[in-house]
Amino acid sequence: MQDTHARRVTASLISRPDSRVYTRRMKVVKVRRVGNSNVISIPKELEPQGYVPGASVLVEELPGGDLRIMATEKVRERIQEIGAHVVVDHREALQILADHDPESAQP
Repeated sequence: MQDTHARRVTASLISRPDSRVYTRRMKVVKVRRVGNSNVISIPKELEPQGYVPGASVLVEELPGGDLRIMATEKVRERIQEIGAHVVVDHREALQILADHDPESAQP
């Protein structure tokens, strides 16, 4: 009976255009206390993506309080992605700064 209810709820959420539903690789885990830290378990199925015991991860707080967890090997890619957005969004300001840079080589 619960399985039928879960399917009905999922179907109603998916059919709503204002709902962002991620049905792929989603798993609910609990936050646990270990010493003075809060800890979540990362499912073993994610080990091929680099989330293995002992691996370093970056935890980023997003607007709205959500968290993004990223393997540190992907940090460079994320920095380049953010940099590209900054250049596109602030091209004129960056050009003004470049034009007034006293250390730039001007003929």
